[in-house]
Amino acid sequence: MVLAQYPEAQVFVAGNNILRNETWQDRLKRSAYGKYLKKLIRDNHLKEKVTMLDSLDAEGMKEQFLKSHVFVCPSALENSPNSLGEAMLLGVPCVAADVGGVHNILMDGGDGLLYPAGSVEGLAEKLIEIFSKESISQQYSQNARRHARETHDADQNYYKMIRIYEEIVS
Repeated sequence: MVLAQYPEAQVFVAGNNILRNETWQDRLKRSAYGKYLKKLIRDNHLKEKVTMLDSLDAEGMKEQFLKSHVFVCPSALENSPNSLGEAMLLGVPCVAADVGGVHNILMDGGDGLLYPAGSVEGLAEKLIEIFSKESISQQYSQNARRHARETHDADQNYYKMIRIYEEIVS
């Protein structure tokens, strides 16, 4: 759905490269999930559209965030994803699955967009919305940055934690 409207779209995945295919050991160690993803990429002719970045250091991750048009958090199970908070702090427009505590971090239609977990069509629709509505995407970016600066403020969170512990003790 996304490529039909935006054929230049690409996916970059940071983290352990579960698709690594450089040696026979890589192929031997590939997990069932890695094999499944490899098959999906091959069957859907997406080899040139999906790039595994491997593990990145903090600066490399920041650079990748800032080069991205959108950050996607497609988790099926999540509570408080740091990667989503980091993308928001940097002002990267975000689309996330509405699971666990994600809706407490990302306000749907304010900071970014949520879609029903497991809905491939829902994810595609939200990505198309981000790509097609530049002014709304910029507003999400500004709102997300402001919201994340509040929720990820180290001093504020420290004092909240102290108050919680004081309440528990008393």
